[in-house]
Amino acid sequence: MALSDCWALTPEASTTLCDSVGGSYQEREDHAMKAAIFKGPRDIRVEDVERPVAGPGEAILRVRACGICGSDLHTYRHGLFEEGLSAEIDGGRVMGHEFSGEVVEVNGLTDLKQGDRICTVGMGANAEFVKVSEQMLALARPVANHVSYDEAATTEPLATSLHAAKLAKPVDGQTCVVMGAGIIGLGVIQCIRAMAPGAHIISVDVSSKRLEMARQLGAADTINAVDGDTVEAVKALTGSTSLGVIDAEDANVDIVFDCAGAGKNTSGPSVLSQAMDMVSFGGQLVVVAVFEKPIELDMNIAVRKDLRIHGSWAWVPEEFVEAAELIESGKIDRKPLISHTFALADASEAYETQLQADSAIKVVLNP
Repeated sequence: MALSDCWALTPEASTTLCDSVGGSYQEREDHAMKAAIFKGPRDIRVEDVERPVAGPGEAILRVRACGICGSDLHTYRHGLFEEGLSAEIDGGRVMGHEFSGEVVEVNGLTDLKQGDRICTVGMGANAEFVKVSEQMLALARPVANHVSYDEAATTEPLATSLHAAKLAKPVDGQTCVVMGAGIIGLGVIQCIRAMAPGAHIISVDVSSKRLEMARQLGAADTINAVDGDTVEAVKALTGSTSLGVIDAEDANVDIVFDCAGAGKNTSGPSVLSQAMDMVSFGGQLVVVAVFEKPIELDMNIAVRKDLRIHGSWAWVPEEFVEAAELIESGKIDRKPLISHTFALADASEAYETQLQADSAIKVVLNP
């Protein structure tokens, strides 16, 4: 999707907009809005920018909730991946790609109208308004009245977790280790529990708060990685099996999900190398994480253990729809994962809060 699909920076004729609480939105005479602009690492400022205008086949959403994604933090901390995770405007870039809101302007559309509550994806939703392209409108899902905008904004990360879980196809009786208990890892736990209620789930993280949430969502066991050797801790829970093909014992683990990746400043064995050490012969590794730096792996282990390694990137459209339906039906409850909400004016504080794994799970902006 081109960035031009998300933002229009040229003024056009004004249109009447609706406010979600009734009446009409009084458009500013200068056609401006507030947006949280990324200026550089750990530098976000809320400024006036030009409000987008819908082109043919497009719509404008009044953003009501936008989640701060773990991938946004790679940009916020280090300036990494910014072109793929934000929309360019005069004076900087605007992040925000998982959001929900109210339709306030349409251009040539018959299946959307002003006042509709929808969730979808795009770029640049750390703002009061965002333009949604025709391509992204094809993914838009109505938000039921009993689902909050905040919950709806977690549809996109849930779809990412669902895609990872579907790659592995867990079944009852299998042991699954989920490395990383951020919004994606916790979503993977929710999806495993929905797909295979009889699976044994072990959650690994460095945050006691997130591990407690993992237990609430269905993890049978949790391991805090700061307490010692994670591989040995998993073996203590699952038992181990001697392998004839390599001089090692593996844990009795069928599937490992790497939802942690590698940070720019991390040291020691990577999460993925630990996953390769613990998974059983013929087991599966699903990598659904971002790596801020290259890592080293002994691929002889993967070969001799006959492993299946899946790279898991985002989702397919059907999974976005399924994720929205799982939330609407109540089969997956996302409310407990939303730990903090902030007004757009406090965007900088919101991003700093999302960095605090000990206290935050999912931070949502309410422009």
